Amino acid sequence: MNDIFSRYRKAIITGGGVLIFLIAGLITMIFTDSGNESPPAKFQPSETKSQSQNQPDIPETVPEKTTQPSRILYVYITGEIRKPGVYKLSEDARIFQLVDMAGGFTAKADTESLNLAENLSDGSHVHIAAKLQQARTANQSPTIPGLPANARTKSTVTQSHSRSGKINVNTANQSELESLPGIGPAIAQRIIDYRNTHGNFARPEDLINVRGIGQAKLAQVLPLITAMNTGSRVSQPSSSAGLIDINHANQKELERLPGVGPATAKRIIDYRNNHGRFNSPEDLTNIRGISRAKLDNMRDMIAVR
Repeated sequence: MNDIFSRYRKAIITGGGVLIFLIAGLITMIFTDSGNESPPAKFQPSETKSQSQNQPDIPETVPEKTTQPSRILYVYITGEIRKPGVYKLSEDARIFQLVDMAGGFTAKADTESLNLAENLSDGSHVHIAAKLQQARTANQSPTIPGLPANARTKSTVTQSHSRSGKINVNTANQSELESLPGIGPAIAQRIIDYRNTHGNFARPEDLINVRGIGQAKLAQVLPLITAMNTGSRVSQPSSSAGLIDINHANQKELERLPGVGPATAKRIIDYRNNHGRFNSPEDLTNIRGISRAKLDNMRDMIAVR
């Protein structure tokens, strides 16, 4: 009996050992298979990204706007303006700003013929013309009580209009010449310079000799002008005593006066063209460069007609 029991026990022990061995083998296989599974791939950044991460951040550069300094304009303004002269303005300045800097218009200024919104250019000359009607009225001498109605007094304005209303190109100032069609400040100044150099125009057609006046422009102005003079092609500023008439003398003749050079002679002519005739020798002291002492030196050589 014991022998039988011993055999059963051996068989049970042997079967249990085999069972344990099988279970152990199964567990080993399970863990071995799970160990052979490759782990999920980790995200690998691209080579480009890694390289960009290794490089320092370079801020995006925006080209700076280079501010150019504003150009300065120098402009000369004359005529019916309170403070004529040369003014410094910015490159975007317009005529109305120049007028403000020069103190504004005078009461005689013809503002309607001027484009106040026009741009200015460096070295330009802006001339403010006088109203034509006012110039004509000023040329008429007022009647003084107690004198005959046809009695005339001396006018302070150049007598540039004939009885027919035409403009006398031999005596008209720049503003009056600019009232003619097609005659601007530059051509008006050339007309004045021409007669100061060569003398009076013998006839209206002689305007063709002035640079800038062609046949077409001459045909426009001929019905409006006259060339009345004393009958001589050259102006006669001197009297029989050899005196120089400061109201009609040209530049060369004015330079004969003591102490008067080309610059002062030019100022006398410019003053005469802008303000009208001189009423007395003392009016010459209004010219820059002519003092009372200089006037006394030339007084015996001048006449006022």
